[in-house]
Formats: sequence, C-alpha cells, structure tokens
Amino acid sequence: MAAAILGLAAAAQAQGPSPAFLDAVERYRRGEAAREAWSTEGLRRSVTDLKRLHDRAATCAACEERRPFESFPFEAAAMFCTDRDVEERNARSDLEEVLPEPAPLLDVAREFLELISDPERRRRFERPWLLAVALHLYRRGQWPLALHYMDLGLQRYPGDPRFLLARGSLLEAQAAQDVQLVSPADLAAPARSRRDAAARQTAASRGQMLQAEGCYRQALRADPGLLEARVRLGHALHRMGQPEKAVPELQGVIAAPDAEPRVRYLAWLFLGAIREAEGRPRDAVPAYRAAIGVLPDSQAPYVALSHALHRLGERAASRDALREATARVGRRHDQDPWWNYPWGLSREADERLLALRQQATR
Repeated sequence: MAAAILGLAAAAQAQGPSPAFLDAVERYRRGEAAREAWSTEGLRRSVTDLKRLHDRAATCAACEERRPFESFPFEAAAMFCTDRDVEERNARSDLEEVLPEPAPLLDVAREFLELISDPERRRRFERPWLLAVALHLYRRGQWPLALHYMDLGLQRYPGDPRFLLARGSLLEAQAAQDVQLVSPADLAAPARSRRDAAARQTAASRGQMLQAEGCYRQALRADPGLLEARVRLGHALHRMGQPEKAVPELQGVIAAPDAEPRVRYLAWLFLGAIREAEGRPRDAVPAYRAAIGVLPDSQAPYVALSHALHRLGERAASRDALREATARVGRRHDQDPWWNYPWGLSREADERLLALRQQATR
C-alpha cells in the first residue's frame, strides 16, 4: 500500500494531491497519529486532485498511473476525515438541545469512498461506513443529518435491515420527544391557533411513529431474526394504542431461544407496561419480575414492579421493590437498556467506527 502512495505521489507531481496530504494518509494507514490541522477546503482540494488523476487513469487501460490509483487507500483517507469529525463533535459539551450542524468532513470522506472504482471493494467499506456515521450523528443529537445518512444507505443498499432498524429507532425517538411538547391544555386551549398548532404537532408525531412501524416491519421482512426490530415494533404498536397487536410481537421475542438478554428484558418490561395500561396490574407483576430475572441489576423494572404492587395495595412489597432498586445502584457495568432505548442503535457507534479504523489501517 505504501508503494501505491509513492506511485501516486510520482504521478501527481504536477496536478495531484499534495505530498503532505499523501504522507498524512499513509501515516494514518500505518496506525500513526496524524495530527496536522487540515482545513476542509484543503481536504476538498485533495479530493478534486484525486478525481483528476482518476479521470486521467480511466482513459487508458495500460496507463502507469492506473495501478497506484486503484490501490490507493481511499478507506484510510475517508477515516482520516471521519475521525476528525468524531473528535470535534465529541469534544463539545453535551447540550440539552443540540443545534443542527453541517458535516463537511463527512461529506469529504464520502467523496473519497466514491472514488473507489471496484464496486465490491467500495461496498465492503461504504456500507458499514454509512451506518456507523449515521449512528455517530444520532448519538450526538444531529437527528436530521443522521436520517440523511440512513437514507443514503438505503438508497445505495435498499432493504438493508440494520439501516431500517436504525431509521425506525430514530423516528420513534423523535416522535416521542415531539409529542411531549404537546399538553392536554394545548389541545383544549381557547385560542384556535394554539389548538391547531398542538393538533399539527400530534399528527406529525403520529406520522413519525407510523414511519417507524413501517421501518421495523421492513427490517423484519428482510431479517426475521432481527429481534430488536420486533421488540421495538411491539413498543411502537403499544404507544399507538394497539396493544392487541403489540403483545404477540413481544411474546415472540420472549419465546425466541436466541434473544439477547437486553432484548428479552425490554420485551418483558414492555409487556408489563401493557398489562398495567389495561388496568391489570396483577398480570403486570410477573412480567416485571421476569425482566428483573433477565437483568437483575437494572433499576427500571424494580420501579415498575413497585408501582404495580402499590396499585394492588401491597404497600410493604412495593417499598421492598424500591429498596432493592436503590441497593443495586452502581452495580451495573453498562447502562440499563430502558434508559438507552431512545438512542436506538447509536450505542453501536464506537464499536462500528473502531472496526472501520481497523479495516482501513490493516
């Protein structure tokens, strides 16, 4: 791969990328820290220069410039830009309300990947890259931009179940957040403008939830074993007032022998919530206890169990459940799947980005 860099540098003396950029990409590919402060404009110029070389190399099959260009580490160049976006966003303090931001570094990274002429090589890297970037943006609160990258992934790879699951989870979280902005007082307000605004927001949230449902169903058609899509489908159906459709989905997850603990835990928790919403707290109690049995150090089911027991008039047992919840503070080594639920697959962002770095630098 170093020979490709040197060959490209020789071919590019007059009009190719700068030697400094090529050196930085090669050092990144070797796993060395390349900390130069590259401007977005400078990186865009490098893309333009590489495109020019691409066009020249494409005109002659036997051209000496073709071989180094085709073996150039475009993946490393893309991750060189991607890591800068990740570092810059992660360095910012978390804000309760994240303002929309552009992603010029990610745009440049995508342009590098589009220069890979071998379709199979490009697919092997671009497909996981689009998903990892979308999840990274999702986690940083850049939801419209994350949806944009998810949609790009689905345009390139229609029906991909992981993109569909990620898209559904973001839409579901967005719907839940937006509907919280509408209060019963808004819907019954004397002022018609206020009522209309509240009704529009409610309709928009329902539309997002319906889109999420559609994403989950498509994901399951593509991969029936994707149980996280099934548990999320059950939760979405319950939130849309369709418990009779939600329960079979959740029971299907519970019965699946290969369900991950976190997914089975959520299925039991959601099933208990449905039973409580139906006015059947006695039937909710065993569901909450089953969730505790799956992940004993998670606090959410203890709180839910306490609530159900309180409704049944079992005050002592209700207090015991809360005491047990507080006694388990600090025992978990990872986050409760319920607290993480609104962030969907974004929990996978770091792991997916790491895998891409390893692929680009090996």
